[in-house]
Amino acid sequence: MEVHAHTHTPRKKWIHYLWDFLMLFLAVFCGFLAEYQLEHKIEKDREKVYMQNLLEDLKTDTAIYSKFKKNNVGIYALIDSLTFNMKLPNRKNHINKLYLWSRKISIELNFLFPVERTYEQMKSSGHLRLISKREVADSVSYYYNSLKGLYKYNDVGLEWTSDYVRSVGKIFDAGIHLKILKERKEQDAEAIGLLTENPVLINEMLSSAQYIYGALKLSENAGTQRMQTAQNLINLIKKEYHIE
Repeated sequence: MEVHAHTHTPRKKWIHYLWDFLMLFLAVFCGFLAEYQLEHKIEKDREKVYMQNLLEDLKTDTAIYSKFKKNNVGIYALIDSLTFNMKLPNRKNHINKLYLWSRKISIELNFLFPVERTYEQMKSSGHLRLISKREVADSVSYYYNSLKGLYKYNDVGLEWTSDYVRSVGKIFDAGIHLKILKERKEQDAEAIGLLTENPVLINEMLSSAQYIYGALKLSENAGTQRMQTAQNLINLIKKEYHIE
């Protein structure tokens, strides 16, 4: 009978198992750190892009506020001219101008709608948290929340504009107004004249026009305040993110 010798592999000591565990742990930990650093870099890059886009939106906003204020100068002049000349006893001598002024008020009327594209994108995607600068985050939140007040003024202005348009239709011929809308110039309305000489209806129209004047003034003042806030935020973002 043959006797076979059995070879025995020496069992690893506990220190070897500990070393294997440490090596595996270090490999996993280093991988985690690398992934964390990569994610952190991606988020920082994304934050910088958002800030650049937000900066462009804010620059557009300041231009919108400035243009709105400039445009209102012309609207105020139209309302003043219409009101003064409609009160004249010889207003029929200015009938063509009256038609032009009364129509141009609603043609040239604008309201304030700042750009919220980047802010809404960040808000809907949960990326407002990417704004790492606390002062910038607070200022961004303050500015965009303040825009809600502008939209209330817009609603008031639209309401008075609707009243104005309805009252104008009772006094001025729609055909002449349509020609003014299409050609953007004075039309011959002497043969038609006003649809009515009713002083109550005329006063109703002029009152609506004056309320438009007041609504625009409120919006303009609110826009001027927000323009300064937007400019301060522009300067802050440029400073904190080193953007020219």
